[in-house]
Amino acid sequence: MGLQSLRKFSTLGRLGSRLSASVASPFGLVPGIGFPIGVDFGVGSLKLLQLEEGNPPSLIAAARVDTPEHLLNDPERRLMFQFEALAKIVKQGGFKGKRAACAIPAWATSYKPLQINRVEGQSLASQVEAAISVQLGQDPATLVYRSIETGAGTPARADVLVLSVTRELVDRLMGAIVGAKLVPVGMHGEYAATLRAFEPVLKHAADPTQATLFLDVGAGSTNLMIAQGTKLVFARRIDIGGRHLDEAVASQLGVSRAEALAMRTRVDTPQPVAMGAAASGFGAELSAEQSEVGPSSADLSEPLEILTDEILLSLRHHGAQSPGQSVRRVVFIGGEARRKGLCRHIAHVLRLPAQIADPMAAIVRTGSEPCTGVDLRQSQPGWTVPLGVCLSPTDL
Repeated sequence: MGLQSLRKFSTLGRLGSRLSASVASPFGLVPGIGFPIGVDFGVGSLKLLQLEEGNPPSLIAAARVDTPEHLLNDPERRLMFQFEALAKIVKQGGFKGKRAACAIPAWATSYKPLQINRVEGQSLASQVEAAISVQLGQDPATLVYRSIETGAGTPARADVLVLSVTRELVDRLMGAIVGAKLVPVGMHGEYAATLRAFEPVLKHAADPTQATLFLDVGAGSTNLMIAQGTKLVFARRIDIGGRHLDEAVASQLGVSRAEALAMRTRVDTPQPVAMGAAASGFGAELSAEQSEVGPSSADLSEPLEILTDEILLSLRHHGAQSPGQSVRRVVFIGGEARRKGLCRHIAHVLRLPAQIADPMAAIVRTGSEPCTGVDLRQSQPGWTVPLGVCLSPTDL
């Protein structure tokens, strides 16, 4: 779907030059209409989710289309595959209505911390826009971005995190939604969708200002977020994910990546969850016992060390920005979070109490709802983003 089709929705005009931070409704729910279909263009799979109003919400339909192995490292062809699959799965997946909200892929999002010297008489927003041109060397008009003031800062200086994506990609994502004969009503960064999915837990925590480290460990990368209560204060992407572990196993043992994934999966089988079980907090504490990350005949120490070193570097950076507000826990989400051995290894290195979250456990279901390509009887930490997108403001 080209630009001409998009113009009738004035999508980019409504988005403006920043990712919207406004709240048109408390959640994605519109009275009398319901929640939109949440769409997540992930590296490992395309996911669609729709919920029905309730406290807690109940499941209408869910669908997942896995990315073919040969497209995992090819973002352009992967997107084209997912755009075509989207139209088909919308027709066949049992979804209701035409309203859809989309996650902006983390793999295409740039995270850049900036220090802005405050100038009297100038708004911080205008200074951030100027800094994007000077410090990032990019034309703000070519980006859709959001800036978040983080850290303590000073009266003379602001610490700002800029999250941006190319306007061209936003155009294409909206074109895919329209091409599937859906009406786009929201577009949200994965970081915002994650925090929205856990908002009730974060708001009602014993210490709502406690810093939480979220590690979204996916197929292509690990997205790191630090939240102070419900506020995002740090984010970055680490280019190590499940496929890098599979590639290491495949290279060492002379097997295909698919066989390597199967070998890692056999090491740690996900446990079933009860239908309609209301999740308490983020989930059960992850025990400290060590377990295998992959087959014992493969050495995964190099990619694991790179990953944990980058996480520790990020924690030190956050600690320097926000003294006295150190991270107290780590919450694992993402498809790779189903592998307890991997999560235990990371938590052991970080020396932090850890939980593997399954926000879908709080969604009421009977077991008869259409679920294509996904077994919701199993823990599904990888469905955090589509859940958060469903619950997010419909502000387009």
